[in-house]
Formats: sequence, structure tokens, C-alpha cells
Amino acid sequence: MYTLAKHPFSAWRALLFAFCAALLCSGCAPVSASVATPAPTPCASGEPAAAPAEPDYAVLSERTDAAFHEAFSIDFSTFMLPQMQYITDLMAQHDTFLAMRSAIDAAAHAAFAEAFCAVSGEYATLPAGRISVSLPSWQELMSLYRALGDALAPALVERCETTAELTAQSIFLSVSFAPYESFVGTSGEALFSFTTLYAYLNTVYDDAGCEKEYVDEPLPEAYLATLSDPLPGRRIKDGWYGPRSRNTRKHTGTDIRAAADEPILSCTDGLVVCVGTSELAGNYVVVLDEFGYEYHYYHMIRVTDFLTEGDRVRAGDVIGNVGNTGNSDANHLHLAIVTPEKAYINPYPVLLAVRKLEKEAQSR
Repeated sequence: MYTLAKHPFSAWRALLFAFCAALLCSGCAPVSASVATPAPTPCASGEPAAAPAEPDYAVLSERTDAAFHEAFSIDFSTFMLPQMQYITDLMAQHDTFLAMRSAIDAAAHAAFAEAFCAVSGEYATLPAGRISVSLPSWQELMSLYRALGDALAPALVERCETTAELTAQSIFLSVSFAPYESFVGTSGEALFSFTTLYAYLNTVYDDAGCEKEYVDEPLPEAYLATLSDPLPGRRIKDGWYGPRSRNTRKHTGTDIRAAADEPILSCTDGLVVCVGTSELAGNYVVVLDEFGYEYHYYHMIRVTDFLTEGDRVRAGDVIGNVGNTGNSDANHLHLAIVTPEKAYINPYPVLLAVRKLEKEAQSR
């Protein structure tokens, strides 16, 4: 971290830590804030202008520190989240989330010190300033913590980018964090752990942790025409948002009953991004298509050993076999669709539309 001791404006040291604390006072969305410069003392005509008064660094430090504390504290006690085991476990990590403030604050201090030291000699007083900050949402932070655990705080610090632009009139500071992909990496297990929780929280809850209404938006017919039926002829059950796990979570997929070991066909051309096993999904495969939609296939009878992460499949290719693994009480396929914006959509109307288009194509 750069020090300001080598520069003649030691009063900036106190401001540095206060100002950088304010970098993270925006909650979940980019914001702008201003720090006003004290007005120069009026002077009589013909007399030399008096030097501008220095800002009250103690007051600035107090205010920005308070704002930082309030903004990055995630108070889950106000959220209407269910008593699901993994959500309860994550909410219990409140102290860990609070500890991230110090780590990220230190990274912001260092970045701003470096930028400011290059130009601090040019300015004797603090100009008006604007702060632009972009922080991950609570849904994303919670999901990243589920995937990374205690490694999340240092990862946030490593991927925290702070830029500063100073002129005689203004200070423009920008703090941003890398997208979630850079945290999760190429691990299929970590990606699955992150995506399944993030998409759920993103679908069911708003930024205040309150349940929001699901609105079904039909997919374009041109896109639907590229899809295939994963289990042709089998009965599709519309169980969207049905209660699960003793009414602690909502069902965010469609179940298709079929005999054990029946082949499951890929709905889409795409890249295999996850192959594995989890307590809830059982044996699963996830395929990402070229439009950014993820297709999740759960409860397979065995781990798909003929596919590996990174393989490409075509619509209609076999990707696994129907089973009863994970949180399941009968042989069936649980199909889930995650949008590019990382939210679940109801697969039931999608599958009905696909079957209708296939029937129309066969009758021509």
C-alpha cells in the first residue's frame, strides 16, 4: 500500500481511509455521491485571494465510515427467507460477510492511495468528488459464499478494481468487482453450487429479501424451434412453484415420469458444463446452449460416465438415464431451465410449445 508520508499534504492521510471507506457505501447498485469543497474566503477587489479552507477531515471520516458500515452489513434478520438448511447455514455466516468489509476496504485504500499519490502535489484542497460503486447483490454474495466458503473474502479483494481520476474541479472514483465467472472458475461442481442457489434467490426474492411474483414470459418461437423433447411421449407435470422440503422451498422445474434407465435426450445443442452428484439433484448433467440458457437434468440413475465437462452435444443426443437419486421418491426427470440472467423459468409451457411445434412439423 502506498503511503502519503512522502508528500507534503499529510492531512490527506486521514481522508484516504475515510474516502475509500465511502467507496463501498452503495448497497447493490452504482451510485454517485458528492463531497463538497469548502468555498474560498471572499476577498476584496484588488487584494490577493485567500487560500481555500481545508475540509474537515474528521467529519468526513466519521460520515463515510458510518455509511460504509451500514451499506455492507447484510442484515438477514429483515429478510423473509425460508428455513432451508443451506440458507440457514449461510445466514449464520453473518460475521463472515461483515469481515469482508475490512478486506475490501483495505484493497480500496491501496488502489486509491496509488492513484492519488501521483497527483496529490497539484491540489492543496479537496475538490468536489463523485463516487461510483458497483457491488454484488446479496443473492450473488450468498451464492458465491456457498461455492467458495472462506475463500470468498480474499477472492473479492483480488478482483476489486479501483480507478481514480483527479482534476482541480473533481475527484472521480470507481470501484467494481469482477463478474461471478471469475470467482467460480472452471469447476463444474462450484458452478453448479453457485448457479442453483443464485438462480433460486434471483427468481424468488427481490433485493430486500421479500418474495416476488413470478411472471412467465414466453420464449420466442424461433428459439423454441431449436429445442427437442427430452422424453418424447411421456407425461409432463406442471409442478412449478409447488411446495417442497416441508414447504421450505419452491419447485423451480418440471417433472417428467418415466421408467428407470430410460434415455434422456438433450433439449438443445450446447456445451456440457456440469456433470456430477448433489444431495438435492442426485446425479445431474447441465448443458449450456449458444443463447446462454442452461438446461439442468436431475435424478439420473447413475453418473453420466460417457460425457465430461467441456463436451459438446446436439439436441436429441442421449445425456443420461432416468433415475430416482437425490431428493426424489419416484423415477423421473426433473428439468430446470436457467436464463442468461440467472433466473429460473417454468419449463412446462416451454415443453408444451416444443411438442406442439414438433407435431406440426410431422403433419406437414
